[in-house]
Amino acid sequence: MDRRTTMKYLAGVSAVGVLAGCISTEEPESDDDDGNGGDDAGDYEEHEDWETVEPDDISGEASLWHSLSGGEQDDFESHLESFNDQFDADVAPDHISDLEEQTMAAIPAGDGPELFVWAHDWIGDYHQNGFLSDQSDEVSFDLEEYFGENAESGMFNDELHGLPHAAETVGLLYNTEYVEEPPETFDELLEIAEEHHDPDGGTYGLGWPMDAYHVSALPHAFGGYYYDDDSGELGLTNDETVEGFEYVLEEVWEYMPGDPDGEAQEAIFLEGNAPFLFSGPWQLGQLDEDQFEWGVAPWPEVEGHTPSPFTGVQLIYFAAAMEEDDERAEVARAFAEWYTTNTAAIAQMADAHGFIPVHNAFADDGEQEDELTDDLQGFAAAVDQGEPMPTDPDFQTVWEPLEDEWWEALNGNKSVADAMADAESRIEDAWD
Repeated sequence: MDRRTTMKYLAGVSAVGVLAGCISTEEPESDDDDGNGGDDAGDYEEHEDWETVEPDDISGEASLWHSLSGGEQDDFESHLESFNDQFDADVAPDHISDLEEQTMAAIPAGDGPELFVWAHDWIGDYHQNGFLSDQSDEVSFDLEEYFGENAESGMFNDELHGLPHAAETVGLLYNTEYVEEPPETFDELLEIAEEHHDPDGGTYGLGWPMDAYHVSALPHAFGGYYYDDDSGELGLTNDETVEGFEYVLEEVWEYMPGDPDGEAQEAIFLEGNAPFLFSGPWQLGQLDEDQFEWGVAPWPEVEGHTPSPFTGVQLIYFAAAMEEDDERAEVARAFAEWYTTNTAAIAQMADAHGFIPVHNAFADDGEQEDELTDDLQGFAAAVDQGEPMPTDPDFQTVWEPLEDEWWEALNGNKSVADAMADAESRIEDAWD
């Protein structure tokens, strides 16, 4: 799944909760002279009421893998370099284009890093495979004090496998040349979509990537679900799940490009040829402010229901290599603690790249929140609407069959009910 994502914490939201997904690989356009796609980290001050967790005395090396690129990579690695310089450490970053494939191969062979950066939905599968280290007895601060409910995102089976630093989900982008204010209901959205839908003239009602992640908000809105993390049961054939998918197919699909792939759906909005796009803040770096102005909003109500998109928390994971060398583990842990509690670094990554902070400083302090962009407040409101992605290892087998069969329904080859039944059958066969 290409669930690239990032964002900012909304003022007044009490807690993002336990979430999931993966970090953006796109950076906002910038005219800054630093060339890294964002503001210089030195422009941000640490919050006076929230102390950054710093190590007393460390020395040595550790390795960190990530899949960030562009300005995000530059700024993240700049923060890492600041840590190394300040504490005479050597945490070495390594950009890995296919992080899942490489960690799956390297960690069991004993060649993996001490740390890697990804969303929390891997935690159950990687725990089950022995790819992670439990650092419950080693961390030096109270995670709930700093992260609230988000502290749980790094836990699995009462073991601490990572520290959270950002939240993510999908929201509504709108072009203000078509609509001044975002619609509050899907009925309003579809009226506007119909008004502007003219494929022969090069415009469409909206764009919406039809992968299983982006579309999740509608099945959830009607009370359905893909997979129950508590019971381990599939919910694809439930009436409510089917109803949500049918709504998209019967009410919304006609106003979209015929290609359900994300690139086709995104392009019409990015080129100014649609009033709406359901997507994430990774799109902000693609938007040209000289072409048109835009806004970001949470999901509109649908037939009296509130859509609930899958949401995620980005983690700095503690990998199994931390069990092999105490000195390297100490250095790695020190960086993870320092970065996830450093409000200046968090604010810079949020402002420059849209990473929604999960640090409680941004939930409790309006002044610091005001440093973050207005656009990202809409995404943060969508996070508040959402629900966490399951972490059970079995859930990883749901994505591909579900998406394959859903696209069969979109293409008119099956009814939604038949497609969901076939998806469940394929998933259950995989489990057997």
